[in-house]
Amino acid sequence: MPTEFQRNFDREAEGYDQARPEYPKELYEDVFAYQPLNSGSRALEIGLGTGKASGPVLETGCGLTGLEPGGNLLALARKRLGSYENLTLHELTLQDYDCPDSAFDLIYAATAFHWIPEEYGYKRVYGLLRPGGAFARFAYHAGPDRERRELTGEVYELYRRYMNGGKGEHKPLTHSDRDRLLDIPQKCGFTETEFHLYEFTKDFTAGEYMGLLRTYPDHMSLEPQDRQGLFEGIYDAIERHGGVMTVYYTVDLELARKPGQAVK
Repeated sequence: MPTEFQRNFDREAEGYDQARPEYPKELYEDVFAYQPLNSGSRALEIGLGTGKASGPVLETGCGLTGLEPGGNLLALARKRLGSYENLTLHELTLQDYDCPDSAFDLIYAATAFHWIPEEYGYKRVYGLLRPGGAFARFAYHAGPDRERRELTGEVYELYRRYMNGGKGEHKPLTHSDRDRLLDIPQKCGFTETEFHLYEFTKDFTAGEYMGLLRTYPDHMSLEPQDRQGLFEGIYDAIERHGGVMTVYYTVDLELARKPGQAVK
């Protein structure tokens, strides 16, 4: 069952769909080079959300099963992906999903696997994969505006004031994080691990950035007066510094394979 923290996320389903970015096409190219898919393949998406990461996988012709416990998110996914006949959706978490082992050629999670205890999640994924199957875990991480340094400084100060001492200085992922991020799948028996990084930016007006902040459950869980102070302060800061906030996104991709010979 989804937690209250996750339910807060589901309540902002439409805002999430509008504000969160698409994933870079190079990421999918790397996934499909590592694990080719065709009409005979089966894939599982954990935490499908509104289906932002599903289209390229469906376009391979494989049979895709999507798990999403949020009813509002799932309704938007059905609207977005309704034309695909090779899609099956379930309003379930991975923990509640009943499925035989060795069922999938590819399992992936797009900015969703952090909802699941890692030790359980990797072991469950390992069991659900066919021998030779692959797990792709990827997520984007939002970084501060690097050009408007005064704006970024003011935003950090607002976080220190309204969010329990702040979020801390942002440290973007680099290739030095490779070993740390691949350690858990390797300990769970996965092999042939790979690590990839991608970077891109997205501009937000002050109003659009408020929409993005409303998709962050930790922001929406603040006390109402703190949330109002934080949001109004950030909105005002963006407006005073030109009306645009540029978010610097980093996307990490971890690929790992279940040992064994794939069944032809």
